[in-house]
Parts: sequence; C-alpha cells; structure tokens
Amino acid sequence: MSGRFASVHLRAILWIVLAVVVANGAFIFLGYESSPLWWTSGIATHQCAWYCGLPSIDPNVGFITQPFGHLAALDLLHGHLPWWNYFEGMGQPLAGEMQSAALLPLVLLFVFPAGLLLFHLSLQLIAGVSTYFLARRLGVGTTIATVGGILFALNGTFAWIANAVINPIAFMPMMLLGIEVALDATGAKRRAGWTLLALAIALSVYAGFPEVAYLDGLFCAGWALTRLFSLERERRRAGLGRLAVGGVAGLALSAPILVAFFDYVTSANLGAHAAKGLAMATTSPKTLALLIDPYLSGTLFGGSPSTPSNLLGYFTATVAVFAIAGTMGRRLRPLRLFLVGWILAVLAGVLNVLFVRRLWNLVPDMREIAFGRYIWPTVEMAVVVLAVLGLSDIVAAAVDRRRVILSALAVASLGLVGVFVVVPLGGAVGGSVKGVVTVLIVAPFVALAIMLYALIYLDTRKALRVVVALMVFESMIFFVTPSLRNPSSTVVDTGTITYLQQHEGMDRFLTLGVLNPNWGTQFDVDELNAIDLPDPVNFTDYVKAHLAPKIKNPRIFTLPFTPDNENEVAAHLGAFEAVGVEYLLTPIVKPTAQLAATGITVVAKDSDSLLYQLPHPGPYFSTALSTCTSTGATVDRVTVTCPSATTLARNELYMAGWSAHVNGRAAPITSTNGLTQDVALPAGTSTVTFDFLPPHEMLAGGVALAGLLGMFAAWLPRRRPSRRGSPNSVNVDEPRGEPLETDVSTTAPQPD
Repeated sequence: MSGRFASVHLRAILWIVLAVVVANGAFIFLGYESSPLWWTSGIATHQCAWYCGLPSIDPNVGFITQPFGHLAALDLLHGHLPWWNYFEGMGQPLAGEMQSAALLPLVLLFVFPAGLLLFHLSLQLIAGVSTYFLARRLGVGTTIATVGGILFALNGTFAWIANAVINPIAFMPMMLLGIEVALDATGAKRRAGWTLLALAIALSVYAGFPEVAYLDGLFCAGWALTRLFSLERERRRAGLGRLAVGGVAGLALSAPILVAFFDYVTSANLGAHAAKGLAMATTSPKTLALLIDPYLSGTLFGGSPSTPSNLLGYFTATVAVFAIAGTMGRRLRPLRLFLVGWILAVLAGVLNVLFVRRLWNLVPDMREIAFGRYIWPTVEMAVVVLAVLGLSDIVAAAVDRRRVILSALAVASLGLVGVFVVVPLGGAVGGSVKGVVTVLIVAPFVALAIMLYALIYLDTRKALRVVVALMVFESMIFFVTPSLRNPSSTVVDTGTITYLQQHEGMDRFLTLGVLNPNWGTQFDVDELNAIDLPDPVNFTDYVKAHLAPKIKNPRIFTLPFTPDNENEVAAHLGAFEAVGVEYLLTPIVKPTAQLAATGITVVAKDSDSLLYQLPHPGPYFSTALSTCTSTGATVDRVTVTCPSATTLARNELYMAGWSAHVNGRAAPITSTNGLTQDVALPAGTSTVTFDFLPPHEMLAGGVALAGLLGMFAAWLPRRRPSRRGSPNSVNVDEPRGEPLETDVSTTAPQPD
C-alpha cells in the first residue's frame, strides 16, 4: 500500500514539475534572457523576438537578489559565512541585510549562469508540492490536490514580482502542512510531528524578506488556531503543545539570521518603515477587478498603461468561481470560515473600509509593514484552498451545481465592472501590445463561458475535466505573459569593468548612469553607489552631508548622468577621494568643464562607457605617521612597520560587529569620523587582521544548535514500539479521512 501511495504522489509531483517547466518555457525552451542584467544593470543591449518590456514590478531583483545572491553563493562555496559585502557602498552587512537570502541553502544555485532562474524554479516547485500535500492532508483527492499545487506554484505574486518578496511564499504552504502534521500527530501519539513546522518557519525566515514572512506567519497562526479548536477537546492540549514547540524550535533555528538582522537595523536607515509612513497606505477599489482579470490595465511596468504596483498578485477568474463555491461546503467548515474571514479582513484592510486598516495596525509592527503590497500571497493561498475544497464538493455532490453557476456569473459581473472602470481610467493600450492585452482581457470571460457550458450541459466527470483544464490553462497564460517580455539575446560590453577588475584593487569606483547599483557586487568590483533596505545610517548620512547634498533619498544612492551631477561630483571630489574612490564611470560624453578641470584622466573605454581615474584617491589603509610602511595588504589583513606608536585607519565602514587583532591580540576598533575604522598600533612591526561577525551571533548559533538537537531528539524512539497497533493510531502517509481510491471522477472526500 505504501508503494502505491508513493507512486500516486510521484505522478502528482511530476505533473506539478511539468506545469512549472512549461510556464517558464520562454527561458527553458526558447532561450529568453532570465537574468535581470538586461534591464537593471545599465550596461546591456538586447534584442527581442517579440517585444520587450519590464518583466517584473520590482527592479530589486537586479539591484539586490541577483548580485547579492551570487556573492553569498561564492562565499559559501569558499567556506566563508556571508556576513559582509565589501563591494557595496563602503561595505555593509550581507546576511543581516536579509534580502540577499544569504543563509538560505537554495542561494547556492546562484553559482550557475542561470542561477536566478533555477532559484525561482525551486521556489515554485516547493510551493506547488507543499500545496499538493497540504490538500491531500485536508482530504482532497489526488487529481484536485495536484491542480491546487499547480495553481499555487503559478500564483500571481510569483508571476509579477521576482525579487526577495517571493522567497518566503514558497514556505507558507509548508508551514500549513507542518501544522496539519503536528495536529495529526496528537492522534498517533508521536513526538516528532512538529519538526516539519519548525523547519518551514526557519526556511521562511532565512528566505530573506521579513515583511512577507511575518504576514505569512500571521495567516498560518490563524489557520493553526482554527484547526486546533477543530480537534476533539482531549487532543487540544497536546496539539497546542506541538504547535508551540514547533514554533519555538523554528525561531530557534532562525536565530542566526534574526540576530544578524536586528543587530543591523539598530544602526540602519529604514526609510518609510522607521517613520511609520506605511501605516495607512491603501489600495484603490478600482483596481480590485485585476485580482481576476490581471491585465485589465495593460502590461507590467514599461507597458501603456502599467499595472498598479500596490497590487502584487491575482488568482484568475475560474479559480475565484470555485473559491466562492468552496465557501458553501460543510466539511472542514471552521477552516472555510476562517479562510473567508481572512480574505474579507484583508480586502477591508487594504481598502480601509470602515477604518479596518486601523484595526490591522493594532497588530505588533504592522505600521512598519507595507501591508497593502505584501499581504496578497496569503489571499492567493486562501483562495486556492477554497477552490480545491469547492472542486471536491462538486465531486462529492455536496454543493449544487446551480450555486457554482451563480458564482461564475458573479465573477463575470465583477470582471465586466473592471472593463468599464479600470480600462478607461488606465488609458488606451496602444502599440504592438494592444492586440495581446485585448486577448488577455477577454480570456477570463471566454474561460467563464466555457465553464458555464460544461457545468450546464456536461456530466460531472466531463465537466470537472473541462474545469480543471481551464483553471490550469488560465493560470499558465497569465503566468507566462511577463516572461515573454524578456529579450531573446543580450550583449554586454565589459571593457571598462574588466579594467576595474584588473586595476581597482581595494579602491572604489563611482558611476554616473552606467553600471547601476549594486551590480559591482556581481562583477567583484567595489562600487560606492548603493541601493538597499536597510542601509547603514552612517553611510547615508555621509552621502547626504558630503557627497551628494542635493540627493533626495541617500538610501538610493544613484547619480544619473546629467551636467548637474557631473558638477556635483567635481564640487565634492575630495570627499569622494577620501572614501577611496579612484575611478569614475560615465557614458561616452564629453565631461563638463568643471569636472574636466579636476584633473580626471581616461584610462579605459568600451562601446558604452568611459572610465576616468581620479587624481588623489585615498588609500584603503593609512597611518598617522607618514614614515610607516605596509606590506601584504588585503581587505582584512595588513602588516605595518612604524617607528613609534600610531593609529591605523581602514577605509571600511565602521559598524558594531567588526573586530581587530594586532599580532594575534584583540584590539578595539574606534572611529574618529563615525564612518571609517581606526586601530591603535604599537611601535615596530604589526600584523593586523579584521573580521566581521554580528555582535550576538555566537549566542544565536548556540540557540540554533539547541533547536537542531531538539529536532533530532524528537525522532529518537522512547521505547520499542508495540507489535499491536494502537487503536488511535493514524497512518501519517494518508490524509485524514482520505479514501484509498484517488480518481477525481469517482472519489468523494470523506468527513474527518
């Protein structure tokens, strides 16, 4: 029997894998460019097989996800924990920055040329397979559970955004599955039922986007409470204990990254998050139709018009129909009510209906979170679960088909309202994409029409086959659309970058509109420009005070190539040189007279850029005594010989966590300017080494080790198992109440 179940699961997983591969076929089969280098680096030219447009809502997939993931992978492969990034700004934390997902095992995929694609494929597969097993735990048949896995693997947030926002989403269904396993374990009298929950929590945190992980956690907590109180009264205490142990163990396993993050944010610029500027951010009601017809207002950024950036997800019209139907069933009624309540509470919150957003803000830290942007994956999960339950109800004849037909008409009505409200407000969609967008807008209505025909005129088996095909096909088409906006080929002229790699050493370069932040990290060259969140406050303060006083947001330290910015660099050239800037990268345009008068000289050139050398760059290491000599200098080690005691200055960002050793003895690091590092040296020859470790990381490592040992201990048998099975035992390989037969056309889920 176990072999048969394994075979059934394997077939389901293969279907999910096939769906994900096909949905990413533009990259896998057609050779389209999957790297964001072509639209975020500033140094690439490209050709399009069809038409080009931005394939993702957030360019941080190129500014952060790709280069930082690549650096973290290289550090790990070289046996170094990726605590620090030397290549961004004046250096700053890498793992503690969180968005790099530096300690997530999947980050190792970034060592491959198509690392970002492999990373995203892995996330989608984890999400899809976890959703499949979750649906099976809920008593859903194999075919419908497989559809649920495909639908969540191709969810709207995965389709529309590619940066670190999507990372924790993959582990949300794993957390829900962990909750179900933990609660089932109360009937089987097993101790280890909480370990999957602990692992899922830890992976969600390590995935690197705390806002999404937190919101997903709230949703999972609500699910857990709902399912806990659905247990028999005598099992609730044991269930609560397992959930609590799983939660505590998960946070313990996450301690290294959580400590690194919280140590960093105490001295970081957090932008609007620190000022609680996100507390009342809301979404326009006119955009809600995009949840079921996502291209009503055109394509993503770069189209005409663009999809609103505060709506980061959708769930298609056919899925919405069966989600509505899923609210009517009686089986798992408390869970269904929770899912409906969550969806309504989210919608009321993002629209601020009756000031519901203020109630959400009572949740700890909610004022610092972009709730309206990042809550949608939980809604997508709620809708998918309701939809698979609704499909199961049709199989079991637990819901009248007429109610499903009414649901389809209601969804179609919402779509029609969107056509008349969203499209006119968004403006006309023109150019070569007009026909494509028109087809995408009409597609949900065609799918609903076919669904209605099937439900009215076909028998249950045939109707459900049509419905399942429509659901998958609609999700597939909408998911594929952004990927087709990528180019078929990309060309990068790296002449000036190659020169920097060969000559920059430990100095830095500044770019004026050529190589965008933080692509210097990708190419292993130190770039002063930076875009990040969080960002070191001492660095952003220095940028505003000494480097670019006119900049509006020093956390986004970019300087587009304009005469004003050229003259700004010329006016503050000494400040740039003081922080180790030796090179200036610009487009191939004659510099302004003010910049040319500073004495910069061209040292390299390619088809797109000029590289200038500044006249007096400051050294990475320097001493107060000019008679000192140094040898063997690297970024974390130098040997200095001085005739008398002096101070060694290091042109790296001063931050808690740095330690120094002089001739093997610990030496305090100070800072005279609050920006760079100073170490006192004795007379004679001194070998100085530097190392960065977040301040409380040793304690965090001990906590994580304890959590890991606890997980292993949970699997150790307390005593030899009895030969006679317990009457209360449950086969954990099978969902509760799931019949042996799994064919969608003949199987009805049984009650719990």
